[in-house]
Amino acid sequence: MALVWATSAFAAQAQTSAETGADKAKDDVAEVVVTGIKRSNLKAINSKLGYRGVSDVVSANEVQALPDLTIVEALRRVPGLAALPTTDNEHPRDEAATPVIRGLGAAYNNVTVDGMPLASPGTPNANLGSNGRGVRLDLLPSSMISEMRVIKTFGADLDPNAIGGAVDLRTRSAFERGGKPFLTTEASLGGANDVGKPNDQERIGARLVSTGSLTFGSAKQFGVVVSANYQKLETFTNTHMTTDTVHYGFYNSAGVLQSGINLGSGIAVPQQDKYWYVQNSRERAGLTTKLEGRFSDTFYAFATLGYYRFRDTMARNELLIDPRNRGTVQNLTPTSGRYPAATIEVGYSVQKMTNATALAQGGFDWTLPDDQLLSGRVSLSRATYREPISMVKFITGLTYNAPGAGTTITPMPSLGFNYDTSGLNASFDVDPTVFYNLNNYQGFYYRPNYKRSASNNVNSVKLDYTRHLGRDDQGFGFGAGVTYTESQVEYNVYRDEYTPNNTLTSPLTLASVTGHNGAPLMYSNGKLNLLTIDPQRAWAAFYSHAASEFTRTNQDAFSNQDNFDLTEKNAGLYGLVAYNADRLRTQFGLRYDSVDLDSAGRQRINGVWKDRKANSSYDFVLPSALISYDLTDRIDVRFGASQTIGRPSYDAYAARSAINFVASTDQGNPNALGVTVTIGNPDIKPRLSNNVDLAFNWKLNNRDGGLVSLALFNKDIQDEIFSATTFGYTYEGVTYVNAAVSRPINATSASVRGVELAATMNSLEQLHPVLRPVGFSANWSVMEGSMDVLQASGTQRRLKGLVGQSNSIVNASVFYSHDGLELRAAYNKQGKALRSIVPDIFWQDMYWAPREQVDLQASYKVRNGVTVFAQASNVGHERMTSLTGPGKNLLKDTYSVPTIYWIGLRFTPSF
Repeated sequence: MALVWATSAFAAQAQTSAETGADKAKDDVAEVVVTGIKRSNLKAINSKLGYRGVSDVVSANEVQALPDLTIVEALRRVPGLAALPTTDNEHPRDEAATPVIRGLGAAYNNVTVDGMPLASPGTPNANLGSNGRGVRLDLLPSSMISEMRVIKTFGADLDPNAIGGAVDLRTRSAFERGGKPFLTTEASLGGANDVGKPNDQERIGARLVSTGSLTFGSAKQFGVVVSANYQKLETFTNTHMTTDTVHYGFYNSAGVLQSGINLGSGIAVPQQDKYWYVQNSRERAGLTTKLEGRFSDTFYAFATLGYYRFRDTMARNELLIDPRNRGTVQNLTPTSGRYPAATIEVGYSVQKMTNATALAQGGFDWTLPDDQLLSGRVSLSRATYREPISMVKFITGLTYNAPGAGTTITPMPSLGFNYDTSGLNASFDVDPTVFYNLNNYQGFYYRPNYKRSASNNVNSVKLDYTRHLGRDDQGFGFGAGVTYTESQVEYNVYRDEYTPNNTLTSPLTLASVTGHNGAPLMYSNGKLNLLTIDPQRAWAAFYSHAASEFTRTNQDAFSNQDNFDLTEKNAGLYGLVAYNADRLRTQFGLRYDSVDLDSAGRQRINGVWKDRKANSSYDFVLPSALISYDLTDRIDVRFGASQTIGRPSYDAYAARSAINFVASTDQGNPNALGVTVTIGNPDIKPRLSNNVDLAFNWKLNNRDGGLVSLALFNKDIQDEIFSATTFGYTYEGVTYVNAAVSRPINATSASVRGVELAATMNSLEQLHPVLRPVGFSANWSVMEGSMDVLQASGTQRRLKGLVGQSNSIVNASVFYSHDGLELRAAYNKQGKALRSIVPDIFWQDMYWAPREQVDLQASYKVRNGVTVFAQASNVGHERMTSLTGPGKNLLKDTYSVPTIYWIGLRFTPSF
């Protein structure tokens, strides 16, 4: 309503401006000195309008003014962008990891630093090898950047691996602000409302950020920028979920489990009741140094070095109530029933994940006579991931067998329970007296030596030549360039596992190793508390027994089948022509893109693990066109058409097959539950997208500045990639009928279209003079997508949306800025989004539920250069929830997201 009212109020004034000329309008704006939030908005507006195509910009000041801990959290404020967590079934989801641009996930959006690619370790996915192409932006500090540009229309000079878009992180230059010295240093203390459950944690975290620059030399021709950051914060999340694979069973009126897509009487029953209580200690540190030189009026060069590390120590307490024999449910009603027996598992794991990224870049810009420019860039980057893990688990109903014969698990009738599914979160009503008898829980397994690792090296070189391609150049211009990038990827997993046997000389029960039990199981009707394991006591108990009392289970398959390495070589060549008139700007181009890759996985052949090698290649010729026209001095219209590609994730290419069992004793049991299989696809093809964009920008004529933008887009995608899940897998002569098999494949087609409306007004003075210090920014995106997926029968099923695509995204921010005081409230809402697909069983598709979040920020300039500030994120304590089922209304899992508070001091002296 405010947007409609305000734009109507400005309409007459904008028309007057067009008639009287731009000079007076510019003078009016120049008379006002704006600072803080208003200055960052103006900088972002000018950068957005200065780009030839359609883009959005977030300035460094904007990032500083929001309580966003990482770059990806700040990007969710951009029209058409959503921020999603990791999608594995192991790591917590209280922090966003990657952006989704116009409905397309991280693997198909470029991330560059000053225009050059960056290595990333991907998001390793629990027991399934994963090294995705998308850059995890939560690893990079906001202190290193001057602005973030989200590019939505593509010219031939850009890497075409960007169906959704590209995020370019522009580092600060020492020559900004006329080369004046610059320094900003921030120190703050913070904490989370969720902390210290079930074990003690540090309740106060710390954050230090500093960026400084200066120029030096006889003519101030050299510059240096140094940016450093450190942050440590401990948090806690609680999780409630069902199984990782099938999630629910459907029963007929007699309580008999149905199979396949048969829904029986339509009564759904969750297959497990699983709780995770996860404590995280997250530490981020980074250092960026940039050296620059203006060696003459025509020659500029720079060199950048960066190192960024993210360390997350995760301690997870797990409790799982599992009926195991699910074939029949007693006393079945639409919202209740009874399982006659069950087992309970209590587990503990510590996972120390370390991601590190090292970056080295260099380049030059050489201005030649007659408006010619020769530019060269070189970039070397390496990203690594290391995650050592130790795990221990206890379970009821366990019988130890002879050495080498595994164990037997029998559900206990005394743990039979009634369940209640009347709410979103089901409740399993286990008898507390049996539940709390800790002697019922026996040592199931321990994994002292379990580790995953991944690495990614990306080396790239780029050379560009242009003539008369400046935005304000008149007449014809042209450009050409060549790029070469080589990426090397490696993933490895290794695990040892030991299970007790019947030679055990003394009991190994939970009673002797239990820890704190104070955290309630949220949906147990207040009857049960979490059972936890004290890791030191647990390891001491295991090691107090002789080695012969344990059986080392054969983990060769687990440790070999998932490993892979891959080398991808990409060469690009482009040419473009442009024509600019007084109000018209055009650019047309062609890009040739060629990729050759080699991969090697591990496969068991005649009982021996051997390398399985594969090679593939592809070539594309991709056209593009960008056209813009200034309707008035303040209103322009922009059109873009292009073809772009989406290269498959590295792990999708890998020539490998991996099978994982919940317990080693499940191997050989054709009816085992929880079996997961991942298969690579070396022959998978990249996506190819035809993109069309139309956008309007209206720069408002008022002394504080503002902008209204409208963008429409359509993407028709061929060979859409998704991870298809089927059931049933034969391994070493045994067919596991319940195995969930995941394999990346190309769908026949997909599309996504949408509308993005955005407005920024630095002052509402036009409504009333008293509102002079008040401003707002808002954007609203609506997207509609579709995708055809191939089923085992050969038929296709159409889905209304792409994986990760929200149906709507809303951002709104209101701020007050006056006499050194700045207040800001920001609102973000992401609509429902498809999370994963099971092609043959539609009701097992998963969706992210709609989620909204409110963040607050306040700052006050105590004196010149000294500001105190306070920030709070997710003040409503909103959870992250996934849904499944025929009506998309059954719980898959729900994760808590803590409210985070920071208070600190910022020192920015004037030089």
